[in-house]
Amino acid sequence: MFGSLSNQPLTKIFFNHLADAILLLAPCWVIKRRRTYTFIILWLVAIWSFAQLLYYPTYRDVMPFSSFLLFKNVSGTLIKSTIGAISKKSLMVLLMPLVLHAYHWWLKHHTSKASQPASTVSDTTSERSERQNQRATKTAKRHWWLFAATIAAFIVMRLIITTGIYLTNRQNYEDLHDAFTTRYSKLGGRHLNYIMHNGVMSYAIFSLINSIDTGVSDEDRRLAENFVKDNCPAYSDNNYKTSIERPNLIFIMVESLNAWAVHLDIDGKPVTPTLNALAADSANIVCLNVISQAKNGRSSDGKFMYQTGLLPMLDRSVAMEYSDRTFPSLVKALKRRGYKAVEICGDEPSLWNVENMSAAYGFDTLYHQPELKAELEAADYKIDKVVMEYAARYLPGIGGNFMAQLFTGVMHSPYDYDFEPATWISASKEYTPAVRNYLEKTHYFDLQLGIFLENLHRSGLYDNSVIVIASDHSEIVDDDPNGRQSLSKNGNECVLIVINGSQGKFIGGPIGQIDIYPTLLDVMGLNDYSWKGLGHSLLRNDVRSATESAEDTFGTSPLLKQQQEAWTVSDILIRGNMIQNLFKL
Repeated sequence: MFGSLSNQPLTKIFFNHLADAILLLAPCWVIKRRRTYTFIILWLVAIWSFAQLLYYPTYRDVMPFSSFLLFKNVSGTLIKSTIGAISKKSLMVLLMPLVLHAYHWWLKHHTSKASQPASTVSDTTSERSERQNQRATKTAKRHWWLFAATIAAFIVMRLIITTGIYLTNRQNYEDLHDAFTTRYSKLGGRHLNYIMHNGVMSYAIFSLINSIDTGVSDEDRRLAENFVKDNCPAYSDNNYKTSIERPNLIFIMVESLNAWAVHLDIDGKPVTPTLNALAADSANIVCLNVISQAKNGRSSDGKFMYQTGLLPMLDRSVAMEYSDRTFPSLVKALKRRGYKAVEICGDEPSLWNVENMSAAYGFDTLYHQPELKAELEAADYKIDKVVMEYAARYLPGIGGNFMAQLFTGVMHSPYDYDFEPATWISASKEYTPAVRNYLEKTHYFDLQLGIFLENLHRSGLYDNSVIVIASDHSEIVDDDPNGRQSLSKNGNECVLIVINGSQGKFIGGPIGQIDIYPTLLDVMGLNDYSWKGLGHSLLRNDVRSATESAEDTFGTSPLLKQQQEAWTVSDILIRGNMIQNLFKL
């Protein structure tokens, strides 16, 4: 289905598909309406495959079954992105079963009389139906043993395939049992890798088992407690804090901002002049090599990491499934000192459970689409303009110290349509149309950012605030646009710029998004807050490695082993709701 399958042995792919087909079609031996069942399975597989072809270009992974149930996440933004992701290839997946279904209907209605025995021509419809039911019942009774045999065949085939994987990759597994039970940690943290090793039906079975939340075992709790005890820092000094007395914190979280867009010229003109100037300013803390660690929670995972210092979960969205947990946060660390907290975004309330998560982080006030609807409509839903203009008006009147989290949205996918207002970027011949459309959006954000910063200067807030600009995650616009500035093939790097921090520093990285939380505790002088997160402050540590999962790593440093283990520990801390007790928050 996907490009990376080409690297897999054809024999393993064949037998995985064969095993999947055996299990899916096993009920045909015992059910009455075999054709109906077969078409149901055919359409379910087609719809699942169609969804994956829409999901994979953005996430580079298979959409987990749990994500199909996130009905609350359906919004205008999601629908627009989904429609934009539809291609001829994805439509072919639906066309093939449609053609087969149409052919079957034609065949059934045009050959029924010709195939009917002469002796039954005069039979009534009810008599024919009765005889068919009798035959189906006899067939079902007679073939239960075949049903059991196909299930057994599936199990035997699965045992053979997984045993073969273990024998040829022993270095990746502790024992044979480990090869059966390991879902993600040994397979690069991706659902796709598990499917390539074990097939779709095995993945479905394991997903079902995993969806049954059995809590956190005592062994897991001990593992997390020991990791926290051995690795989480307990420093309380504020040697790296900004020189500003009780600064405000303005955190601008930018939708899909790729680091390769910064310092990029189109036809000799800069795409992001505002970001270019900020990234080149030696007084700022700058890193253009922040590895995106967002998972199935996507934008909500970015917020989650920056606010809590925890990593997202590999196979589900924290925002959608664990909003009832107690989380530490930057907001709560600041509110202990009397700060007010406001979040401003243009998202719908249901999108990534924004309302509940805003409350979970401790924000006093949330301004989102219901409050900003009139302004969003007037601006043709150009969220960046509305959010930053509203913030420029609202923030000076708060009174007292505050944290404001602004979330942009213009740069969200899709990129298959011309962005308005168009600039010289759209008229250029450089790059693909998708990349030019993305860069038009990036240029628009950069323009609004420049206006916002100028408004902060006018209101006097600029010099009294720490201003953070960070990507919520990276975005794969094209696989590898020719000439694009990028440190990795798929452009996985995000942006971090901290204005008015304690000291200017250019960080080569790679670093992880998880490292930004402890860095901001340092900058804001909040180290009396006992939870320092699972990352590492960039002002205290020479961070030169990051992880996308326990296996997908970038760079090398003494911190790497700890960074890999942090994925498992973070998962336990979230599911077990443990941080509150461990750190007496």
